[in-house]
Amino acid sequence: MSVPATASDHPATWKFDFPVYHPADLAAWRAWLAEHHATARGCWVASWRKGSGLDPVPYADLVEEALCWGWIDSTVNTLDEARGLQMMTPRKARSTWTRLNRRRVEALEEQGRMTDAGRRAVEVAKANGWWTILEPVEDLVVPDDLAAALDTDPALRAAWERTAPSARKQALLSLVTAAGADTRARRIAAVCRGLL
Repeated sequence: MSVPATASDHPATWKFDFPVYHPADLAAWRAWLAEHHATARGCWVASWRKGSGLDPVPYADLVEEALCWGWIDSTVNTLDEARGLQMMTPRKARSTWTRLNRRRVEALEEQGRMTDAGRRAVEVAKANGWWTILEPVEDLVVPDDLAAALDTDPALRAAWERTAPSARKQALLSLVTAAGADTRARRIAAVCRGLL
């Protein structure tokens, strides 16, 4: 397998017209974010894959640095046989915050690594309720409206209880992120249909 020597061996842009950036280390990723966090729509961060024989910048380190600047990770893809890609983008106002990322932010603040841009993303999320919107999802709390729908048929409730926690989380996520009552009602109906 031939391994590209530098990040310049990839095309300047890739899917979604985001640039591909392969940081040599965490300091390089921080420097890129310092320069581009306020103006870039996002980027694909390339990293060495297992089997390449080269040391990647650890995923958790990339994510933590992104959080410092108000960015977040999302889609994973492959650039070539030696490198994987992780999409990183600025957080939107209605971006969910996992418990893990909230803990990371607290630790990053204590370490003095958070920037004003990262703090602004946190402030927006706290102000609009998206900072903690995932708490009931992560705790698998069934909201009253879904519980009422599940309780209309014992088979529905039994099917829900048999559903894998990961699938229940996805269903609950669809409810907490619904833009309005009509959308939420349609999603509850879809969850129930999917159980039978």
